[in-house]
Amino acid sequence: MTLFLSFCILTLSSLLSSIHCSGLVPSGLEACGGSLYVEDAVVIDVPHQENCIWKVQTDKDHILVFSLADGGNFERIHDFTTIHDGLDGDAPALLLENQIHHEVGLTRAGILNSVYTTSSEAAVRFKNAPTSTFKLRIQKAVNCPFNVGSESQCGRILDDISCYCGIFTKRSQSSQSAFCINNQMKLLAIESLVEEQAIYFNWPTTYFWTSGSDIATEGIWFWESTGVKLYPGYANWGNSEPNTVDSEDCIRIYSTVGWMDYTCGTSLDAICEAT
Repeated sequence: MTLFLSFCILTLSSLLSSIHCSGLVPSGLEACGGSLYVEDAVVIDVPHQENCIWKVQTDKDHILVFSLADGGNFERIHDFTTIHDGLDGDAPALLLENQIHHEVGLTRAGILNSVYTTSSEAAVRFKNAPTSTFKLRIQKAVNCPFNVGSESQCGRILDDISCYCGIFTKRSQSSQSAFCINNQMKLLAIESLVEEQAIYFNWPTTYFWTSGSDIATEGIWFWESTGVKLYPGYANWGNSEPNTVDSEDCIRIYSTVGWMDYTCGTSLDAICEAT
């Protein structure tokens, strides 16, 4: 009877652990091992003196990015944490030094403190961590190529999870939008000063098309790539802009000038983004 009760308790405990660890998980998860599906950012505790494996998945069209929750150097947990590029524990281990080749291009400082998978799945193996003070952040991210053609430059200029590409083949605004879509991205929609400053920091010396337009209704500006109206959101018009000239229905930007309405058929460079 005692043996039977012990078996039932262990089985129930395992079942509860599996339920607790599956699906969307709140920050600071303390259990060791299980299955996670990452939609928003998840933070798990690096277990103290325990061996366990987390199997992590996200949307099929995204990849996973791992970093320390405090933003510190990922090498601090290298000796007792292995991240495999796939659910199988025998899948190749992701190494921080390899990220230099995987995530080059235009990249903000500190990006190499993050480790990226090449697919939507990963296995995280913890082994005898000497302390329980570390927390591992897991997020879903878009793929970020080196470029999308010879006359382009891409990178994670804003955060760990998004990607921006400067396109230096001049086209009309609609043609640039089609180019972005054909490369699984969208023509830029600027949502904040921080985002705009990151763009100018990396590409300060050229005019770029955005997806901003009032072509549907004169004076009603919106981002074509997202369908969101500019107002009451962020805007950074240059002096005397927009100047309400009927033929100037698209927004171009320049680092020292800000936003200008301009003729949509003009050939300019562009910014594609994926978030």
